[in-house]
Amino acid sequence: MNTQQRIRLCIDTWVHCEHLLLTLQAHPISFSKRTAQVLDECANVCLGTVEALKRQTQNLAKIALLCVGVCEECAELCERYHTEQFLSCAQACRACSQAIAALAAPAI
Repeated sequence: MNTQQRIRLCIDTWVHCEHLLLTLQAHPISFSKRTAQVLDECANVCLGTVEALKRQTQNLAKIALLCVGVCEECAELCERYHTEQFLSCAQACRACSQAIAALAAPAI
């Protein structure tokens, strides 16, 4: 997988998380603070990973490791809700995590 493909997957995950956050804020449905926090963290880390990928920063392996961890946590959380939007977000998170995992290996 090349850098551009990884960037696209990270951006896709960012979009899914941000869209889900906006949906949660717009509807008076009760979700835990933790759900919103994890979605927000995942969106922010994915966007940061995009920047690290574009710049091929020296700390890319560490950023990738963080991205993998946050994406996996977000995917697990989203899978608990069993709605199309949450499951779509979980799928995006897993795809991003899998794409970035090879870059995280040097940080381990």
